Amino acid sequence: MPLRSTLAFCAAALVAGCSTFPQLDAVVSDEAWASDYPALVPAETLRARAAARAPSGAAMPLDAASPAPEIDARAARLKARAAGLRGEVIGEADKDRLNQKVEIEDDEG
Repeated sequence: MPLRSTLAFCAAALVAGCSTFPQLDAVVSDEAWASDYPALVPAETLRARAAARAPSGAAMPLDAASPAPEIDARAARLKARAAGLRGEVIGEADKDRLNQKVEIEDDEG
């Protein structure tokens, strides 16, 4: 009996996965669907634009609700990962081993 219920659940999940959700598709306008991907810009550029839009004399609040510290921390982690990926992938001993000639003995006499 547990096998039947599992199969019934899987069949229901497959049918539900094949359906469309027009209420979700209607949220995005046709213009947005046809537009290009947004340009990637440095975080400093975004901060400068936000500061320029702020009323004169108003400081950008950096309270607990501001995502700026989290964004800065994430950027630092990504930069550290990128720096780690720039290193050598294969060491000299492995390169030497990979460059050795492979000899195959022929068993046919």
